[in-house]
Amino acid sequence: MPDIKLFELAPTRSARCRWTLLEAGLEYESIGNSIDVFSNVDLKAVHPLGKLPAAIIDGKPLFESAAISTAIADLVPEKKLIAAPGSWSRSLHDQWVSFALTEMEAFVQSIEVNTIEFLLPKEQHVPAIIEQNNMFYKKGAAALELVLGETDYLVENRFTVTDIIVGYTVYFGEEQHLLGDFPNLRAYLDRLMAREHCTFAPIEEYEN
Repeated sequence: MPDIKLFELAPTRSARCRWTLLEAGLEYESIGNSIDVFSNVDLKAVHPLGKLPAAIIDGKPLFESAAISTAIADLVPEKKLIAAPGSWSRSLHDQWVSFALTEMEAFVQSIEVNTIEFLLPKEQHVPAIIEQNNMFYKKGAAALELVLGETDYLVENRFTVTDIIVGYTVYFGEEQHLLGDFPNLRAYLDRLMAREHCTFAPIEEYEN
């Protein structure tokens, strides 16, 4: 069994890593899972910005949730949580992860930064950028909406770690009430949240 330590806090992207670990059936040491984790000197030694999530896998540091989740999935090839390295399906995994993080998540992250004082003091917020961020997120969401009208999952039409990573980006948009025009994305999110090990907090009701 690999030795895994995960610096985490439930509402953060560490939810991706925790879900992947549960699907993989791997034990791990949870470090933090409280606001105090940000002052942990060991975290700052792993992540250059002291952000979450961060992990130490068999003594080797790794940060960024997509990288950590992908690495965990590769530890258990028998679980088939990710396409094999070098395969075309693995390239599709890379494609959809990159798309979600650059064409969608960057914009909801900017919205959050400019609305939550914990992340940035209110006097530094730029409210005028929120409308533009909404527009760009929805542009990416519209492209994903078309794909998920043809398939239940993004790679090989089966649940994989790709869906854990991209699903969090979709969930992030639903938290900010941006999925009103995207029934396929909502259905996709429902499928993911119905899974036994899903770590996304329940969303009680959708708003248009």
